[in-house]
Amino acid sequence: MDTEILAQAVDKSQMPPLHQKRVLAFINHFIINSCNFLNDFALKCESKFVDLERKMQKVEAALTIIEAKLASVPDVMDTTTTTTASNIATEEVANDTAEKTENKPTGGETVTDSSTDVAAPTNVATPEPTGVRACEDMRFKKFFKMVQFGVPTGAVKIKMQAEGVEPSILDNPNMLLTDGVTD
Repeated sequence: MDTEILAQAVDKSQMPPLHQKRVLAFINHFIINSCNFLNDFALKCESKFVDLERKMQKVEAALTIIEAKLASVPDVMDTTTTTTASNIATEEVANDTAEKTENKPTGGETVTDSSTDVAAPTNVATPEPTGVRACEDMRFKKFFKMVQFGVPTGAVKIKMQAEGVEPSILDNPNMLLTDGVTD
C-alpha cells in the first residue's frame, strides 16, 4: 500500500511552494550545528597538540640532562683501544716472521743449508689505515656513550638525525673516518 502512494502521479504544479522562512530556518540550523561541531573539533585538536608539545619538552629536558651526565663521565675507551691496537700489531709481526721461517721444498728442489743463503728478517710493515674510528670521533662520542649507558639505539638515532648527523654511523663504531676529529 505504501508503494502505491509513492507511485501515484502527482501534479507538482498544483503543490504549494515551501515557506521561505521555514527553509531559511533549516539552513541556519544546519550552518550553526556544523560551525559548532567544527569549533569543538578544532578545540580538541589544539588541546591535544598542546599536551603533546608539553610531553616533547619534558623528553627534551630529560635528554639534555642525560647528555650532561654522559659528558661528565671520564672516557674509558682511550685506554682499551691503545691496548688492543698494540696486541694486534704484535700478532701481525709474529705471524709474518713465522711464515718467513717456514721453507718447505716442493717437487725435485733441494734445500741447501748455508749461512749465506739465509737473509736477515726484514720488518714488512703493513700500511696502517689512516683516520679515526667513529666511536673515538669527538662528533659522535656522545652518541656512543648514550648507547653504552642504556639509551635505546632508536632514540639515539633520532637524536642524531635531529642534530644533522648520519645515524648509520652508530651501526659501525669501528668505521675509519678520514675527516675524524680527536681530542
